[in-house]
Amino acid sequence: MVNVGKRSGRPRAGEERLSREAILTAALRIVDDEGIDALTMRRLASTLGVNPMSLYHHLPNKAAVLGGLAELVFAGVEQTDPGDAVPWQEQLKQAARAYRNALRAHPNLALQVLSDTSAVSEVVVVTVEPYYRALDRAGLSPRQIVETVNTLVDFIHGFALGEASVRSETFDLAPDLLARVQGLPAGKAPTLVRVVSELGPEGLAYDFDSGFESGLTVLTAGIATLADRDR
Repeated sequence: MVNVGKRSGRPRAGEERLSREAILTAALRIVDDEGIDALTMRRLASTLGVNPMSLYHHLPNKAAVLGGLAELVFAGVEQTDPGDAVPWQEQLKQAARAYRNALRAHPNLALQVLSDTSAVSEVVVVTVEPYYRALDRAGLSPRQIVETVNTLVDFIHGFALGEASVRSETFDLAPDLLARVQGLPAGKAPTLVRVVSELGPEGLAYDFDSGFESGLTVLTAGIATLADRDR
């Protein structure tokens, strides 16, 4: 007797080409174009032209999809070990730049990296080795390495989120800031008034690339001081 309620072993049209990579690629396209809230298993299945249940053979739930997206996006930032040919400070900066570029390429995924534990864990696994390697060469202890990487990654995350919210290469803070500072009562925040007045509009124009490099320079200098002190 044939059970007509069951599907045959043959996949439906479209499902024979389904794979984990194809699902994640489609999911990333949805997130990039429409944001993380647009990503559902039903929407993903519709985009791929398959039955929603067929997705679960490759990725068991949405959390697995998000973790897979983190893997897909950030696996490319892994770097080969340059050895001692490159100073540890530059190795650290190169790793930070690569991570920032991955976040910039997919800004709608940036916040998800911060808020989803499975995504964060996946990112940690595929991205932190260059940081750990550089800081180990700097002479930091295991505890210092973990805490320093956490601080550095927090800086990159915060910077990337601010950058993604503006969606431009520069952030023109100068006109509003100058007006507010010039309107302060006499004697209020005298150092702020002096510095802003000396810089003027051109000096206050904020460039994200320059700002990121300045942040890396400050952090790297502090790490070097920490390493020298303990040594």
